Order: sequence, then structure tokens, then C-alpha cells
Amino acid sequence: EAAMTTVALHHILLKSPLLAQDIINELAIGASFEDLASNHSACPSKNRKGFAGQHEVDQLPEALYQALTAADGSQTYLGPIATRYGYHIVKAPVPPLSGRTRVDDPDATATE
Repeated sequence: EAAMTTVALHHILLKSPLLAQDIINELAIGASFEDLASNHSACPSKNRKGFAGQHEVDQLPEALYQALTAADGSQTYLGPIATRYGYHIVKAPVPPLSGRTRVDDPDATATE
């Protein structure tokens, strides 16, 4: 049975690309992701400071999946990422998904 890669999804969902860019700019100058999520997100996760729970990455909308799996650890936030729900600004996964060793990968070597 293949192991699924899950990610703790922290996001801010916005309905306009202009608002999404404003939020990106706020984050760039040090604003709190949690405060911005609570005040601006269009997702019910705003009540949990943007935490939308654990998700299997391959169950996420394709654009989010691509962004999360492509993140290399150099960025704190990803986005805006357009999906049918709106524009997402997402906390980059730590450690990056791209660097995680899949337990179902026969070529994986232990890193301990």
C-alpha cells in the first residue's frame, strides 16, 4: 500500500487577484500570516488562523499541488495561486515536499 504525502495546509483564500497581491505585499513587509488569514480569508479556515487541516497533496486542486510540490524551501509563502475557489496564498511546507523521502520509493535511502 503506497504511502500518501500529506501536508498541513495553511492558506489565505481571496476572491480578487489584486487583494491577493496586497496580502503578498503585507507579508513581504512582515505582517502576520495568521492575522491576515483571520481578517481577510474567504475560507472557513480563517477561524483557525488559516489552518485548513491535513490534506493529501494529490487531493488538492492541481495548481496548489504543483505549487506545493515545486517549493524548494527558499520561499516562506507561495502564491497567489489561482484555483476555481479563488486566489490562494499558502505557507510553504516545511520541510519542502520536494525534499521529503517517500517511504514507498525503492531507491530512497535513510537520512539518519
